[in-house]
Amino acid sequence: FWTGYYKPALMLQLLRFDVLGRERFDRAVRAYTAAWAFKHPAPADFFRMMRNETGMDLDWFWRDWIYTTSRLDQAADSVATGKEGVAIYLSNRGTMVMPVELGLSFAGGRTETVKLPVEMWNTGQRFTYHYPGKEAPVAVVVDPRGVMPDVDRANNRWPR
Repeated sequence: FWTGYYKPALMLQLLRFDVLGRERFDRAVRAYTAAWAFKHPAPADFFRMMRNETGMDLDWFWRDWIYTTSRLDQAADSVATGKEGVAIYLSNRGTMVMPVELGLSFAGGRTETVKLPVEMWNTGQRFTYHYPGKEAPVAVVVDPRGVMPDVDRANNRWPR
């Protein structure tokens, strides 16, 4: 039931809102619908059309969502300040990659949202985000909206 109904719906929702953006996704789906109306497309036809219409290589997305049983587990490990500024240490403990949205909270109640692209994981399972501000956050939350299918949300917060 999960893989037949919920997973495809979640996959397309995340592709639309968190990977491509609403405008780019909607334009590509309209082009796909026009090109393949009353025909018999295969999944590869949809993948190819999405790539061609958006200009984005989405092989990483299709591989994790369609061809594997990968699971997402992103974590906020720690925050450190030093000569080079504020460093936020993140890790990808699962086998699925997705972009990262960080919710940062600062002393005094100020909050900020930072969106990091999926390419950050190209160098491995760990990533250091160098926050451009001078003030270090007192709390970091990975996926503050709770929209990603993270298998262990307990490690999404720093401090724990």
